[in-house]
Amino acid sequence: MSVQFAKVLVPPPVTVPRGAEWASAMADKLARFAHAVWRGLEAAGQARADRELRRLASQYAHQPEFARTLRDAMHRSAMHRDSQH
Repeated sequence: MSVQFAKVLVPPPVTVPRGAEWASAMADKLARFAHAVWRGLEAAGQARADRELRRLASQYAHQPEFARTLRDAMHRSAMHRDSQH
């Protein structure tokens, strides 16, 4: 009669794979980066819009009501932007 031994290897329990932690941290960093880029794009667009409204207001200085409407639009936009922060 021969004797055989079998060794059973039980893997340790896996709670959170390290790759998942890395992926989660990277997703958070990417989300913050994307948000910062978006805010920069919005700020650049708002600055351009303000410049154009200012330019139009000066171009139509001979029409005071229209120029005032353009300046009022700039002020409303600035107030709206300030209320969001």
